[in-house]
Amino acid sequence: MRRTPLALALGMAWGLFPLAVMAQQNANETSDSAASPKPVKVLAEVVITDVRSAQVERKNSEIQKIVIAEEDVERYGDATVGDVLRRLPGMSFTGPAGVSKDVRMRGLDKGYTQFMINGEPVPGATQERQMQVDRLPADMIERIEIIRNPSAEYDAAAVGGTINIVLKNKAEDLTRLRAAYGKNGSMDVGDVVVQWSRQFDDLDAVLALSHTVGAEDVIESKDTLNAAGAVTAREYKPKPVKKTETLLTPRLTWRLGQDSITFDPFLSSGTEDKVETARARTAAGVLTKGTDKNEMKRDLLGRVAVRYDSKADWGTWHARLGSQQGRSSKDAYSVETNGTGVVTKRTQEIENIYDEQTYASAGASVPLGKHTLKGGTEYRLTDYEKNKAAAEASNATNPLVPKAAGANDIYTIVERKSAVYLQDEWRLADKHWLTPGIRYEFTDRNASDRTGLSRPGSHVAANPSLHYRWEVQKDLVLRSSLAQTLKLPKFDFVNPLVTTKSGTVAAPDEAGNADLRPELATGLELGIEKYFKGNRGVLGANLYQRDIKDYIEKDTRLEGTRWVKRPYNAGKATVWGAEFDMRVPLLDKGPNELTLTGNHSEMRGQITSAVSGRTYGVKDMPPSTTNLGMDWRHRPSRWSAGFAVNFSPRYTTDSVNDDGVREVKTRNDATQLDVYLLKVFSPKAELRFIAKNLLSVKKEESTTKYNANGTFNAGETKVESSQPTLYVTFESRF
Repeated sequence: MRRTPLALALGMAWGLFPLAVMAQQNANETSDSAASPKPVKVLAEVVITDVRSAQVERKNSEIQKIVIAEEDVERYGDATVGDVLRRLPGMSFTGPAGVSKDVRMRGLDKGYTQFMINGEPVPGATQERQMQVDRLPADMIERIEIIRNPSAEYDAAAVGGTINIVLKNKAEDLTRLRAAYGKNGSMDVGDVVVQWSRQFDDLDAVLALSHTVGAEDVIESKDTLNAAGAVTAREYKPKPVKKTETLLTPRLTWRLGQDSITFDPFLSSGTEDKVETARARTAAGVLTKGTDKNEMKRDLLGRVAVRYDSKADWGTWHARLGSQQGRSSKDAYSVETNGTGVVTKRTQEIENIYDEQTYASAGASVPLGKHTLKGGTEYRLTDYEKNKAAAEASNATNPLVPKAAGANDIYTIVERKSAVYLQDEWRLADKHWLTPGIRYEFTDRNASDRTGLSRPGSHVAANPSLHYRWEVQKDLVLRSSLAQTLKLPKFDFVNPLVTTKSGTVAAPDEAGNADLRPELATGLELGIEKYFKGNRGVLGANLYQRDIKDYIEKDTRLEGTRWVKRPYNAGKATVWGAEFDMRVPLLDKGPNELTLTGNHSEMRGQITSAVSGRTYGVKDMPPSTTNLGMDWRHRPSRWSAGFAVNFSPRYTTDSVNDDGVREVKTRNDATQLDVYLLKVFSPKAELRFIAKNLLSVKKEESTTKYNANGTFNAGETKVESSQPTLYVTFESRF
């Protein structure tokens, strides 16, 4: 059953290619006219108007959002979505140096940011319910929408915000080919992209396929410290990673008079091969331990979806049906040796995660004078399954012996989520719009551990929202919004398994909690946007705050005669900040075009623990992030160039981990520089030179951990070094 959605995605997607072949034969009959000067001019204007149309969409939106145009997505030849997001306001990341892996919108932890593809939430195949943004190639993206505070028609699981990835769907009667090759340090990188689109009498067809080869040439050096801060051990660990990702995104739209049917599956399949060679030594330099690890990961994200849109005298309505699957598998094998090279341990870990979703929804929009009423209903079934097995041997010759499963190695979560919503887009007066709404979400969950024990859980959340938009002047917009959002518990937190230990306060049993409720956040936004003439640019400023209740933290409580440590809805948290973004056309007339881009975000947060009574910072939340860029274009020669700088300052966070250990971490400042040079030969061909991470950014951290009683637990300093990526791309359109 788990493989059914994937099989459908593959079968249906590849089944479209015969149609593409037949359509191409028909298109060839008109190839002479398609090559005339007039269509060539239109192709040249597609990119020029793209950024402006994104500004218009942002300006006219009833809710607060930022729209990233296709031109901006493609400017630096980014390999993944994470590379694009790094240059946007309020975005920080965790992961290796120079790698945009786990996005943390507004500095919040994984799971607080909602990801959507074509307007639908996607399975992450992670316990945090959030996909890793280095898994999705950027080649096929038409635009990115950053929704700061959702209205009632959006899923409420967006405390930090929502990132909506819109894949290419325009049928522009052209074929696009792109090839790229380069190096990340000593490792090969590149991609190949093929996109074909045609318009017929009542059919729009888009077929797109890309294959991306990525790399992470990273070296880690780590020192272990004692309570006095003296070095007790050193470790040197090169950990290069080779990655591939193949993305298939066909899309068919049939027009049936005023109605339409859209079929838009996608399939992304990737690999990640990591080789780690770690050598540990004493402070004096004596070799004590060696670890050689080979890890192979496979990921898959696929969807089969169909949508029907209809117009009637009273308004419009739509219906959607889809099935999607996220899958992640890992096979890791490591060998440990002592200082003399003798094998002391061999370990193998195999992990498989399946995250399936089936969904259906319907909605309608009805204009009534100054009001536009929108309402609908949604249903989503999620089946999440994790299975991890490990085996080890104590020397080079003994067979691997299976280890006992860990607490969260094997479990299954089945979740049913239903929602109904109603919102009113109300034009209060000339230049004033108000959008109140309410969204009810009902969630039923059944969690099963590895022993077969199942525990149900359910909750209901009424999520109101209110958005206000005031067009003070033609090019000046003031916005505010208030909305309740939520974060569902991590999957492993609701696993009911009880791991037996001593059952005492000092060594309690450990378990999940199937009765956990979602964390609820009240979000406030206040923003202002100043647009330049002709929507050529924008200056934006936004203030935000999130007050979170039912914050989940672990606590040890007496259950019968034994003490058990579980996660509970006990704490509270507050995050707040300010975001500024700009796109300023410094030169717009004459032969030269010069545009200044950038953003700056200030982020603050604190967590009040009901367990300890103390207030802590948000783990890994930087106090600020800054991006600055410049783009130049010489119209007569068709040369373009630009740079983008990303800066994070030095900062220290004081937080508490899930295991109750207090962690004080200092991360040094980091600057990342990207540049590009573009030559457009004609509307049909262009050559782009790209250099990313030119400064070879380093990730430098020092961490000290303390036990719950305040005593020293552990200390370390760590430095990760990255390498620049240099490559060239050639693109042709015809």
